[in-house]
Amino acid sequence: MDAALHRKRMSALETEASSWRTKWRRVGEQVRPWSVRFLSSDVDRAGDDKMGAIVNSTPAQASRTSSAGMMAGITSPARPWFRLGVDDAQAAGLQAVKEWLAAVEGKMREAFAKSNVYAGLRNTYSDLLDYGTALVMLDEDDEDYLRAYAFPCGSYFLAASDRREVDTFYRRTTFTVRELVMRFGRSAVSDSVRNAYDNGQLDTRHEVAHCVYANPEPGPESSWELNPTSRPWLSMWWEEKAGTLPHAFLRESGYREKPFFAPRWETTGEDVYGSSPGMLAVGDCEALQVLELRKAQMHEKIVNPPLAVPSDLASKRVSLRPGATNGRPGGSEERSVPVHEVNPQAPGIAANDIAVHEARIRAAYFADLWLMLQQTEGQMTAREVVERREEKMLQLGPVLEMLQDELLEPLIVRTFHILMRRNQLPPPPEAIAGQPFKVEYISIMAQAQKLMGLTAIDRTATFVANLVATFPSAAEKLDVDETIDVYAESTGVPPGIIRGADEVAKLRESKAKMQKQQMAVEQAGAAAQTAKTLADTDTSSQNALTEMLRGVGAR
Repeated sequence: MDAALHRKRMSALETEASSWRTKWRRVGEQVRPWSVRFLSSDVDRAGDDKMGAIVNSTPAQASRTSSAGMMAGITSPARPWFRLGVDDAQAAGLQAVKEWLAAVEGKMREAFAKSNVYAGLRNTYSDLLDYGTALVMLDEDDEDYLRAYAFPCGSYFLAASDRREVDTFYRRTTFTVRELVMRFGRSAVSDSVRNAYDNGQLDTRHEVAHCVYANPEPGPESSWELNPTSRPWLSMWWEEKAGTLPHAFLRESGYREKPFFAPRWETTGEDVYGSSPGMLAVGDCEALQVLELRKAQMHEKIVNPPLAVPSDLASKRVSLRPGATNGRPGGSEERSVPVHEVNPQAPGIAANDIAVHEARIRAAYFADLWLMLQQTEGQMTAREVVERREEKMLQLGPVLEMLQDELLEPLIVRTFHILMRRNQLPPPPEAIAGQPFKVEYISIMAQAQKLMGLTAIDRTATFVANLVATFPSAAEKLDVDETIDVYAESTGVPPGIIRGADEVAKLRESKAKMQKQQMAVEQAGAAAQTAKTLADTDTSSQNALTEMLRGVGAR
């Protein structure tokens, strides 16, 4: 596909996204005017033309609180939030495999902390909460190995595959002349950029377009190194208003793994873009700003009301300062009176209405739940989270599942392969060489979601325990081993704490043998003691034993 066709497709995707851009603009004006990019000229403007519309900062604070809470609860930099494993249960139990998985996890966490990945995730969560869709790209970096680029809402357009997975993005941005030459080389840029560079006009901005999409006909893996355009994912750069370029594109390249992630908060049907808490709360946000302005006007009219003054004073300045004296011409007895008197209780009523809208905005953003996680990071267990906010945890379940599928897992896979290519990871043991790994999420929120199902287990176990006191056979109904396994998995305890089924079977077999041997020893001891007792017994006197022996002899 040449540059002209890419421009045509980008224009078509932009048209399809027009209705969503209206929604994004409306939310952005109320929450974060500086976060949207609908025009190239929006760069470095920070939404200054819309900042005056924000009188009450509750929507912005709710969004900020929730994005920080998502960082603390889902991908906290301060604690492990994922664990690697393998499907082969036998191999997973090997010490060499456990050590390798632990080493890889440590290296990946170090790479995340060293790079700007967590900063990119923070921006991603903010866009998800406000606009329902986010776009972040993870590229290789020579210094930090990883480099995240979070693109602002409105600057990109998405397309999905037949599986409803986002596999294409187009975006417009601007680069300075200096950035263009540094990134693509002097020989690749247009004549206008090259001339500007030679003339020292380094900070002049030029519009650039970029697209990444799934390669419909990827080549064999053996060709990926020498021919990047044969890789599963293709990348194209071009100047939007370049005139004649030395080449069709500024750069044509490709990626071995999906380099970008486009998580959605919630999707409907075949929609490519997602809806958001910000869209749910935007009506309350708009009403909140109106009420806040009206309340301020009420206060001002109470303190400084509009006056009706005598006609002979209308042309003169009347001082309303405390203690001021205003003379009346001709001894007029007329007095100045307010044109409109505001009920002193009206501002209080408006304040109550404002509080209602503020509460609904915080509820839409789940601000209380996220704030709780943010403030108690490292102090609160997943069980406490469930107990305090069980009803909201139920609502967030589908969102977390989508985040894991569209953001976290591709991020981990991409990071693993980048670090492996950079020789930052130890070689895998032979037992799992070539096997794919699986990802388990152990963040507070992930564990809390799993714990939602433990209430039923607790109740069932308690019920059976109480029942066994009266009906001992009831214990046979409960599979204790399975109960323990499910409970341990849900609580996210380290795998090494719970023994595997094979190990448990061996221990029980060994224990049964020891018990059998002990019983045999005890029985032998009892038999010997019985024989000794019989040997030492006096049979000359008349007793039951004598009679029994006589009976035996008589036979």
